[in-house]
Amino acid sequence: MSERHIIIDEEELTVAANSFRELTQEVNALHKDIETMLNDLKTGFDTPAGRKFYNSCAEGLLKPITEQVIVIEHIADNLVQAKNIYSPVFDEYREIVTKLSN
Repeated sequence: MSERHIIIDEEELTVAANSFRELTQEVNALHKDIETMLNDLKTGFDTPAGRKFYNSCAEGLLKPITEQVIVIEHIADNLVQAKNIYSPVFDEYREIVTKLSN
């Protein structure tokens, strides 16, 4: 069996969490753009078929995007939490490296 190593990098946890936060903003902007577009269509297609189309798009496009934002935010929160949990380990590691190098 080959040896495996798990590397936990404090800075990479921060970078990843920030990237997921940025992705949340981008997905929220996408949601807003689609919602605006659908509202424009809704105004122009004020018929039973137009309302059905709007409701179908809202359900098929907007709801999954909203749910995806929840998942992305959860991942970002978990990365921050992991960094905070491992913070004492990182601090002790830096302290040991400092003592060994002196």
